[in-house]
Amino acid sequence: MKLLNNLYTISERETTFLPVRYDVSLQEKSLIYQAHFPGEPITPGVCIIQIAKELLEDYAQKRYQIKTIKNVKFLNVISPVTTPHVTYVFEKIVIDETSKTCRLQVQVLAAEAPLAKLSFTCQEI
Repeated sequence: MKLLNNLYTISERETTFLPVRYDVSLQEKSLIYQAHFPGEPITPGVCIIQIAKELLEDYAQKRYQIKTIKNVKFLNVISPVTTPHVTYVFEKIVIDETSKTCRLQVQVLAAEAPLAKLSFTCQEI
């Protein structure tokens, strides 16, 4: 399931130069938040990673699947109630056209405070 327009929407993009930045708005009424957790919604870690992959697809205009996750640090809870707007900052994007892979380093921020740090590789599909 695509999370774009189901869990989040893109409010703004800055994709001309590195670091690439996406401001996203979390959708508190999402079915995912109703299940995780009713009355106290938090963004599941797997969804934080999936959003980064979907934003990469928007940036590169290609479809990817996650191949390996090198490092993930969840530093603070991401709640659509307390942090409805977050920024994904792609600090490193290395696309290898030969192997059709892309290596990423991404930070998730709220008002410049770090919420998560991700490092993973995707394979073009």
